[in-house]
Amino acid sequence: MLNPWLILGPSGMIIIGICAILFWRRKGKVNGTGEGKIPFRFFVLGGILWTAAIIPKLVMDYAITQPLYLWWFSSVGPLGGLILLGIYVGLRTGVFECGAAYLGFRVMEKREISGGGSAGSPGIGYNEAIAVGVGFGASEAIVLGLPSLLQMVAIFLNPSVLSGLSPDQLAIIESQLSQPTWAAVAAVWERAFVILVHVFATALAYAAVVQRRLLLLGYAIAYKSALDAPIPLLQAALAGSAYYIVITEAFVAIMGLIGLLGILNMDRIASTSANDNSSSQQL
Repeated sequence: MLNPWLILGPSGMIIIGICAILFWRRKGKVNGTGEGKIPFRFFVLGGILWTAAIIPKLVMDYAITQPLYLWWFSSVGPLGGLILLGIYVGLRTGVFECGAAYLGFRVMEKREISGGGSAGSPGIGYNEAIAVGVGFGASEAIVLGLPSLLQMVAIFLNPSVLSGLSPDQLAIIESQLSQPTWAAVAAVWERAFVILVHVFATALAYAAVVQRRLLLLGYAIAYKSALDAPIPLLQAALAGSAYYIVITEAFVAIMGLIGLLGILNMDRIASTSANDNSSSQQL
């Protein structure tokens, strides 16, 4: 029996993305001045950077991910193959997503310099950098939620559309739409915490540009890679089990709370980075 309450999952994901943008647009202040709302263009920039990061990931999934896994599986066995796949998936996410944010801030920096600004500054502050991260995560939440929402609405309003599917396709969709309602809550929960991950990683990429410290970019890559790396092992070990969702969402929440702690301490991280730079230059 199809569960109509599951529609709360994708619709909640979209709402979380929109609310994150509205919250930071209202809460954040322009470039540390304490005045004005964050311009909407920074959230749009986050969406553009997310798109730039996701395209090469999709190309890799289409072209090389499956052959690589099969090669690892045959070379080092199932467990070794899953471990290598996890490292690959994690690093792919970390490098492309944090790299896109870093390059985006570098481009802004070069434009600032060409306009008469100083080196080491993209012409924005941490509030705007956080807005870019919010736009990054919100875009992902909206883009992932919207197709599922449209599909569910079509099926629940007109179940006869299922009659044109093959038995295998029908079984998959019925399985997905017969889950308990808490699965929808888990999807919204996940997006809320993942947005925090995106924001903190983006802020670290910004700090790497401002402080001229690639080590901070390395921290961002490692942090975001750690979010995706365990997924292949968890999927293989707990496939079809409710424990998979519980363990996965608990892990996502922990990573999101780490991100929130980092966001709240970005001023300290930035000042520590600046002090480290000064010390190294004196030495």
